[in-house]
Amino acid sequence: MTESVTMTALPVIQPAATSSVEGIARVVRVLGDQVWLEPEQTTSCGHCASSASCGTREAAGMGSVTSRLQARRFLLDNPDGQDFREGERLVVGVSERALLKAALTAYGLPLLFALVTASVVQGLYGRDETTLLGMLAGLGLGLLAARLNARRLAARGELAPRFVRRARADETCASV
Repeated sequence: MTESVTMTALPVIQPAATSSVEGIARVVRVLGDQVWLEPEQTTSCGHCASSASCGTREAAGMGSVTSRLQARRFLLDNPDGQDFREGERLVVGVSERALLKAALTAYGLPLLFALVTASVVQGLYGRDETTLLGMLAGLGLGLLAARLNARRLAARGELAPRFVRRARADETCASV
């Protein structure tokens, strides 16, 4: 007696592509294998009802669009030796996983430390004043832990933006 065995093909599971959050930035300076970029201003800024009072005028003074954009400039490494020119528009991206790690580091760690410390102090002493002091101490420790973790993430290059491609002439941040 022979039994026939039928085999069915299982679907091949492809590894998930790492998705990224992308934006458009303009090249403002090229220094060998490094490029200084300035993020493009979104179209919503300057068009709202309060634009007259938020400092969106084009002057170069404090609080102006120019000074705010200069403060947001960032460095992009160019290890492949791409030929970038000043004024050129690039699409840059940061992985969603890196943004999640950064958010958990900045907000999650301090909150976790503060709440755990407050719970432990409340259980040990049972007084609100002591709990508040414990919570503040935990918050301080959490901020220190966040700073150390942020340095580690930055040293590993996880938070650095990556060159994705050159932007098309008609492309905006909303269409990326």
